[in-house]
Amino acid sequence: MAINCPSCNSACSPTQFSTHLNTPVAIDICWPCHLIWFDHLESTSLSAQSVIDLFRRIHEHRADSRNIVSMNMRCPLSRERLVLTNDIGRGGRFSYYRSPKRHGRLISFVQFLREKSFIRTLSDHEIDSLSATVKQIRCSSCGAGIDISRDHACTHCGSPISVLDEKAVAKALAELDAKANRPRQALSATPASLPSYLPSYHARETSWQEPSSSNLTDLVLTGLAAILAATLS
Repeated sequence: MAINCPSCNSACSPTQFSTHLNTPVAIDICWPCHLIWFDHLESTSLSAQSVIDLFRRIHEHRADSRNIVSMNMRCPLSRERLVLTNDIGRGGRFSYYRSPKRHGRLISFVQFLREKSFIRTLSDHEIDSLSATVKQIRCSSCGAGIDISRDHACTHCGSPISVLDEKAVAKALAELDAKANRPRQALSATPASLPSYLPSYHARETSWQEPSSSNLTDLVLTGLAAILAATLS
């Protein structure tokens, strides 16, 4: 049974993935809010291939209208207020909203990718460099606008400005291909600074396009588009 999104109250889309044991699991996704509802322990059971498949699904919905996520959300099952929770994973700190009665947890796309070690936070120096060509971006976590010439974190949800970690994604892809005995050409090396796909480094002349429905750049979606175009085509 599909649940309603705790932020916008529209019906989530049950989406099929597989676990480490190769058994099917359906998770509920709100594409306009970029939120995922996991029943208890579902997120830890997703296979590595399912995480990559989720990359594809996020990319496929990149042109969808984007909602700004509410900061006052309730469990879709018990209707109790969800509790903002901070945790530490392999990729560092990440946050999500949990049900007080352990029905499950709600997590944004970017926080899920951070939990899986695919996201890194930009340094103050990198943000200053980026602000030379991009004044405003969209928060990858909640969808709100950020004036990076003034703020180095989202003033709506408090999330730091982050990008996709190209090396972490390349490593995950290589591990998947090794299991399938498929050779993969490595991603070209990039300097240990702003990723090469960001506009402060070169003009937008790659095969991907930003969603025409939005005038704000989402750095994580931009990274997904660039990496998918380069490695998964």
